[in-house]
Amino acid sequence: MRAGMKTVLAVGATLAMIGAVHAQTALSADVIKQSFAGNTGEIAGQSTIFVFWAADGTQRMQNQAGPDNGIWRITADGDFCGKWSRLRNGAEVCAPVIDLGGGFYQWGNSKFRILLGNPKGL
Repeated sequence: MRAGMKTVLAVGATLAMIGAVHAQTALSADVIKQSFAGNTGEIAGQSTIFVFWAADGTQRMQNQAGPDNGIWRITADGDFCGKWSRLRNGAEVCAPVIDLGGGFYQWGNSKFRILLGNPKGL
């Protein structure tokens, strides 16, 4: 193999490794359950929304529009599903949770971080 070809292959392999380190990955069902149950999500957007996910599968939210409550579950495929009493007219929505790195996650269009426990008393 020529030296130039070896250099191209080495650079390509290095870029592939760098990309793998920073790749966004979907969380598994077990990781979601361990990370969410008993903790609070802080969702940043036009206004900050806080969601507490209780270990019993209930959830409570506080935002500028007022409080809401509902249920959450995780599918066998690892999708997080949420259903609210008021939000989205009570329709359940399921999507994977993506690890964005640096302690940030994404579910659908919502980017959030996890706060330990229930610091907002929801």
